Amino acid sequence: MISLNDDLIVGKGAHRTCYRHPEAHNLCIKVSHEGFSQEQELAYYKRLSNRNIQWQLLARYHGTVHTNIGKGYVFDLVIDANNQPAKTLEYYLNQPNSEALAEPLLNLKDYLLHNLVITKEIKPRNIACVNNNGTIERCVVVDDIGNTEFFPISNYVSSSAKRKINRKWQRFEASLNELGLSLN
Repeated sequence: MISLNDDLIVGKGAHRTCYRHPEAHNLCIKVSHEGFSQEQELAYYKRLSNRNIQWQLLARYHGTVHTNIGKGYVFDLVIDANNQPAKTLEYYLNQPNSEALAEPLLNLKDYLLHNLVITKEIKPRNIACVNNNGTIERCVVVDDIGNTEFFPISNYVSSSAKRKINRKWQRFEASLNELGLSLN
């Protein structure tokens, strides 16, 4: 059993708390809040793994562990050059020079389309930005992946998946534009 405590918390969301893995610096453990199921998301991760996608811009799922506070789900922990957990896009959008995020974000869009990775939503709090001495090198999706369609046709038809990814990206980009960040 792995012992987790508040000192290991990397972040808290509406459905899960994310802890730095106490035994592996490059992993984290997400523990769901009571009543939240991750089964749909985990099935989607398995699907991606079976397709042998590239994992550079998506935190990879590594399985489950037992912790002192319940079942934990182990994922890659996105870390900066200084070996600290990467901050979210939400954090960087509130910093000066946020226009430097455009290239890494456009690379993320290309990644999602190339690997046909569907997200439930694309939100700044679900994207970690790898900072290397003041330069954002890449943006990595760390949460909210999966297909929410009742009939998940996009899981099987590439053109449908690309349309879905593009629609979600357009909504995401519109929300960035409202904050004053243009990716064009």
